[in-house]
Amino acid sequence: MTSFVDIAPGQWVLAFHQPYGPYDRTLAEIIAGYASHHWMDNRDKAEIFFVMQIQKVMPSTYQVFGSSRFIREDERLPRSHVIAGCKSEAAAIALRDMIFDTGFEAGERIEAEMHRRIKKFADRERARALKKIHRTLPHIFGGKA
Repeated sequence: MTSFVDIAPGQWVLAFHQPYGPYDRTLAEIIAGYASHHWMDNRDKAEIFFVMQIQKVMPSTYQVFGSSRFIREDERLPRSHVIAGCKSEAAAIALRDMIFDTGFEAGERIEAEMHRRIKKFADRERARALKKIHRTLPHIFGGKA
């Protein structure tokens, strides 16, 4: 049986919304992937993760107080999507923000370094392509016809 994060009624939970949960990978694999995720798809952290207070815990599901854009009132949510149980809403939000921001910052640094390393090559290739276009269309670029 799958091992779930220990949670109890009254706690706050940080969990993945249904589409982002561990279906074909483990929770550890998914969270590790966020370590360098660049978030280029412009998804909001509230769309991927949610923070809500636990109302009821069952063997493989749980329910939260209230509803949201992604969670219906009294919906049973899978415990396999729970990342952490926290004592307060602020602690769960801080954890969510840390996971999200860590991946974003790492992705930004990776992308900046990638562009720095490839700049000379990219400049040469763009110049070569522009020269080819100029030769192909001399009547537009003022070359000899």
